[in-house]
Amino acid sequence: MMLDAFIKQIPDSDRHVVISPTSGSHKAYFAARVFSRQNSSMVVVLSHTKKALQFIDDLKFYLPDQEKQIIYFPGYHIQPFKALNYHKETSTDRLAALSRILNAGSDPFIIVTALDTVLQKVIPKDALNQFCELVMANEDADRDAIVEKLEAGGYVKTSLVEDPGDYSVRGGILDVFSPGEELPVRIEFFGDLVESIRTFSPFTQRGVAEVSETVIIPATEAVVDKDEQPHILARLRQTGSQAGIDTSRIREYVNQVREMGRFPGLESMLPIVYETPDPFFDYLDPGTLLILDDADEYPSLADDFEKRAQASYQTAAGDNKLCVSPENFCLDWEQLAEKIGAFRTVSFRQLAVAGGHAEGDSEIACRFDYSDNSGLSGELKREGAADTPLRPLVDWLEKQQEAGRRTICVLNQEVQANRLISLLQPYGFVPATSSSFQEFDT
Repeated sequence: MMLDAFIKQIPDSDRHVVISPTSGSHKAYFAARVFSRQNSSMVVVLSHTKKALQFIDDLKFYLPDQEKQIIYFPGYHIQPFKALNYHKETSTDRLAALSRILNAGSDPFIIVTALDTVLQKVIPKDALNQFCELVMANEDADRDAIVEKLEAGGYVKTSLVEDPGDYSVRGGILDVFSPGEELPVRIEFFGDLVESIRTFSPFTQRGVAEVSETVIIPATEAVVDKDEQPHILARLRQTGSQAGIDTSRIREYVNQVREMGRFPGLESMLPIVYETPDPFFDYLDPGTLLILDDADEYPSLADDFEKRAQASYQTAAGDNKLCVSPENFCLDWEQLAEKIGAFRTVSFRQLAVAGGHAEGDSEIACRFDYSDNSGLSGELKREGAADTPLRPLVDWLEKQQEAGRRTICVLNQEVQANRLISLLQPYGFVPATSSSFQEFDT
């Protein structure tokens, strides 16, 4: 089936299976084509983080003019069941992604993430919405209340604001670097009046441009509001008791929350902060398209994740460390499958197995037929010492032209492209140049 014909059928069907080779950038090419032809958001779930990062790189190549609409939703690099600090950059990147999803409106996006990441629950949508603070120039705002909210949202008070999640206060000036923003903002107050809001460089600390408004979102997923603190402490005691933690140790955590508002690693224990954290998929609009890679592996990968989570929990509890039971924080395979089943889905698979889906689902095959360049590469190596070392490449390019095919050579840098052109000229072969793949994607 031709790719464009396949893409046209996606809005009208419940489920599609793409039969494709196991690996290759053709998957990102397919996703880019779908995204360019549909006015809806997409979420791509890869089986592992390494594959997700590679997919992001491929996707940016195929969608250079829409790079800002490509969002990576990262997972944490440690097991989320015990009190260990998460990396600050990862926390702010996750909050920025979740905020983008909530406020996307009619602006479509592509979220790329990994299976382990979507198995873990996130900050509830309501909690994120309630925290978000719109500050407008020439309007009243309570500076002290904003500072209190920043502390509750995990911001770090610094002398100079340089990274997302930092803030500083100097008299009537409040500097804030909210996750997802390219630059921090400097808010100047005169009493309760916001006189001006200006973006500034985190490197030079000099103003860049005046803006009319700014939105502040939390810096971590664990928002510890003072009004919610009694409920958080109650859940903390209950969690510690269930894990068999010593009463004296639980009391230490309680005192840290009372005195400092939080303890290190609190965001790794969202069931303590919130009664019911949300699954990631609850953030998505019902019209979102899911693209699943190696979907047949998901049940075993989810089962493996659950076993590792339980082992981590048991180890932490045995060491008398505060930890959260995985079933309160994660989805099992059945729960995840139910969430996935609520969306339109495209699955990358090696084979389409008849009867492998629920009754009423449709299954459409789209084949990507391609071969690698190992043969051509071997010929070039053998001709390396000859007078015409690039003759195999030129012959191959000419064969593609004779067959009516368009050939695109991709190089990392412009200087490499110019070098290739100069090497091909003596053979009478002069390729055209382009700075964007999209010029050829017709």
